[in-house]
Amino acid sequence: MPATPSLKTKSVPKGKATAKYWTKEEFEKVLSSVSVSSFYERLIYVTFLFFYRMGCRVSEAGALKWSDVDLNNGKVRFINNLHYKNKMEYKLVPYLKNDSSRRTLTLDDELVKVLKDWKKVQLEYGVHDFVLSYDNCPLNKSTLSKWLKRYSKLAGVPRIDGRGLRHSNASYLIAELGADVLTVSHRLGHKTPMTTLKYYAHMFSNNDIELASKMEGSMDISPAERSKVSFNGNQHLAGNKIDGLPNVCQNRKKAS
Repeated sequence: MPATPSLKTKSVPKGKATAKYWTKEEFEKVLSSVSVSSFYERLIYVTFLFFYRMGCRVSEAGALKWSDVDLNNGKVRFINNLHYKNKMEYKLVPYLKNDSSRRTLTLDDELVKVLKDWKKVQLEYGVHDFVLSYDNCPLNKSTLSKWLKRYSKLAGVPRIDGRGLRHSNASYLIAELGADVLTVSHRLGHKTPMTTLKYYAHMFSNNDIELASKMEGSMDISPAERSKVSFNGNQHLAGNKIDGLPNVCQNRKKAS
């Protein structure tokens, strides 16, 4: 007997406990707590939105320069990691977690507009290098954590860290937008889709319900008005006859 491929398939290994994350509604509360009236606070608004929409790692976002962003075509490329010690000691390293981490992603139109406006404001203050910066220095993990702590408290939502923002993006893509595992894996820069499933398999459960609802009305399931089959030698199957069932079935029916 030939081997059954499905029997060789390994189960998806369980990953580490997923960090806390914000739902779309919670994130909206946070954004509505951030004013854009000041240069510094506008940076916080842009940073939160960028992380939530793009799902990048903190070290990737910190290393992001305007030369990595194509606002005309709505593209951003993640090609560097930030190794940060302090504002005077940091370096950008062209090495990411895996080959898939070096990726080019599409920006949505809303985010493109926000970034275009932010770039103009930055230039007014003499900032022109790093995307998420107010002083030409890269954003670091400690600063981001302080912002998240402050605004989660103001918005009355669970406190999360930079990794939580990344998980928030995954939740948003899967639960809100119904993204498939390959797309999510690519946008997060995972080595393989198995990595994505290891951490987020439970989030795809609602996609089954959504998929079933999309099936309704998606095709014409009308049956033929009359039979187009000739039942040669199987006349007992034609029409609505039940008394013509094969003897073996009739006998079993009587025995029961």
